[in-house]
Amino acid sequence: MARHGENIHKRQDGRWEGRYMKGKDTKGKTVWGYVYAKTYPEVKKKLIQKKSEESFYCLNADDPTFMDLSENWLGTIQNGVKESTLAHYRYTLTRYILPVLGFEKIKRLTEYRIEQAFLQIVTPNDQKHKPLGHSLAKECLTIIRRICKYACHLRLIRPLEIEVCLPKPIEAKTVPLSVEEQNLLKRYVMSNVTSRKIGLVLTMQMGLRIGEVCGLQWGDIDVQNGILTVNRTVQRISCGEGHSKVVIQTPKTKSSTRMIPIPAWLIPTLKNLQTGKEDDVWFLSGRRDKPVEPRCYRKSIHVYLKAAKVRQIHPHALRHTFATTCLQAGCDVKTLSQLLGHSDAGITLKRYVHTDFDRMRWEIARIYDGRCHTTLGGHKSVCSFGNKR
Repeated sequence: MARHGENIHKRQDGRWEGRYMKGKDTKGKTVWGYVYAKTYPEVKKKLIQKKSEESFYCLNADDPTFMDLSENWLGTIQNGVKESTLAHYRYTLTRYILPVLGFEKIKRLTEYRIEQAFLQIVTPNDQKHKPLGHSLAKECLTIIRRICKYACHLRLIRPLEIEVCLPKPIEAKTVPLSVEEQNLLKRYVMSNVTSRKIGLVLTMQMGLRIGEVCGLQWGDIDVQNGILTVNRTVQRISCGEGHSKVVIQTPKTKSSTRMIPIPAWLIPTLKNLQTGKEDDVWFLSGRRDKPVEPRCYRKSIHVYLKAAKVRQIHPHALRHTFATTCLQAGCDVKTLSQLLGHSDAGITLKRYVHTDFDRMRWEIARIYDGRCHTTLGGHKSVCSFGNKR
């Protein structure tokens, strides 16, 4: 029997049903919501909660799916992010999040449902993809939270407090090239100089990212004043449905647009290579129409490492080598951070500072034994290519 004024009644199947006003549609017609429970006190408690939410948050009557809302969210942020960032968000949504949450109605989402869905995203039961690591899982969680916050902004749902445990990060230790390995690589590069080979030196002695090397034009290299300017980067991004394209855009962050002094020994070589080149010619490809894209240049780097008889490393380890060499040679972290194009010196310390047992032995001897002349690793130099400290 219905309770007068409460919109609660007992159904024929034995359950109690409560009805509350969710809002009005575009035609002004009232949209009703319903809650169910086995007993009258339970359904009354749920109904009070729902009425309180609708009253306090003034929730909109619309109820899109998570997929529809995510598409709207991407549309609202597209003018504020790079094309590559937007493509990455879309790929992450399509590949990992939407197969689990895509068809869920926004208003049915609760903390518990999202947390359970997130566990399924990280470790899928259907094995459509491998279990996610810490970084990718954190990225998925961030996107889900941002979309839920966007839904709250549209007054579709109440604020949700999503708390989950991320997979433990696995630290992949990047070992920089030793002084001997750097010298081997330099000798190989200088034995038959080309722009593509010199690109290795720009990464290893000036800290450029691979995409930044690919984005260099001869107009960015001022050999008269010994300055290289990083103005752009090259990247291949996903277009959906298995397609991709190359984009040329501004560097990773505002701090990544920077000027870097060119090592003095490298300037004569660059002068010779620059002869007859116009400013709009791409440094690596030697063409005007298109640059070398990063994935192709990574393959070239592996070929060069093999030819120089240097161990195979991820190309980004060359940037690690630059950072570590500079720090061991006494470069302050703030200056190094600017050379690397970091917005925060803390990033430099966290990602690019490496040490080993020889370095620890050297520091102990310098600090406590007063043997400042102690050599490091059997060498008086810790700078790339044998520059003295």
